[in-house]
Amino acid sequence: MLLSLLDQAPTRRGGAPGHAFRDSIALAQTADDLGFHRFWVAEHHAIGSVAISAPEVLIGTLALTTTRIRVGSGGILLPNHRPIHVAEQFRSLEALYPGRIDLGIGRSEGALDEAIVRAFARPADNAHGAGFEDQLDELLAFGEARPWPAGHPLSAARAAPTDVPLPPVTLLGSSASSAQTAARKGLPYAFAAHTNTQGAAGALRAYREAFVPARPGDSPHAMLAVKVMVGEDDEHAAALAAPAHLSMAQARLGQHAALMSVDEALAHRWTAEEREAEANHIDVRSDVVGGPETVRAGLEAAVAASGADEVITISNTPDPEDRRAAVGRLARVFALAAA
Repeated sequence: MLLSLLDQAPTRRGGAPGHAFRDSIALAQTADDLGFHRFWVAEHHAIGSVAISAPEVLIGTLALTTTRIRVGSGGILLPNHRPIHVAEQFRSLEALYPGRIDLGIGRSEGALDEAIVRAFARPADNAHGAGFEDQLDELLAFGEARPWPAGHPLSAARAAPTDVPLPPVTLLGSSASSAQTAARKGLPYAFAAHTNTQGAAGALRAYREAFVPARPGDSPHAMLAVKVMVGEDDEHAAALAAPAHLSMAQARLGQHAALMSVDEALAHRWTAEEREAEANHIDVRSDVVGGPETVRAGLEAAVAASGADEVITISNTPDPEDRRAAVGRLARVFALAAA
């Protein structure tokens, strides 16, 4: 099984300023040592339990402090950015770390707060409509990965540095429409099963069936993003996952705080409002949480059901040592070469 990590840089109560970024660097180094394929960082805004809002800034440091693993965005939320700027950022990263950079592109808001969405001044049709596809086409053209349409008003603009290619672009999504977009553009596709539990199999099947190669030899590559927590046993894993689970429910109520410790989360008495938020907004059926053999069976079943070529895992728990240990168990479960 091709295994990768997606880091949201969880914050923890009592951590020093900026601790989540240092934790991310240490986790990337661990993933590099263990033999994981990729290490991606996500873009979120004003969510107190996760820290990364500018993945393009962190990626360079992650690439500098690792040696082998591919490093990239999971993803850059394109409607929050200008396509030419994204192309220039990632061509620059590719120039510095050739052959190790990935550009994952998403179209969601990356926020739960309407004020943050307004602050980005996103055009109304950029989230899921034709406006997003226009942006994606611009990005690919600025990166010289696709030609400009004849007569396009921006076709004379060049994204520097012009002597290096745009890194490989993967489209991220959680719906049938994003799968169709990825297939139509001939791009790799990553499906967020942690946000749409039931949609993965159908979306990845539709993606494969509709895939149109952009260049001779291109073939579909489907990734499945899943929350995974590997404990010493099932009970230990559930405890490690408890702080992030509680934080998700509280975030839906507008409470954006750093993660509690495991002990605090286990001792917490859920309010009726938190339980309602959990019931209405949190679907953990795709989460794979347990001891090593439970996780092995769960991930193998997810891959069999979806036909994914690669699994990218999310493992949020507040203690960075616990997190690195959980990732180490995952590597051993699937016998990654370095582990």
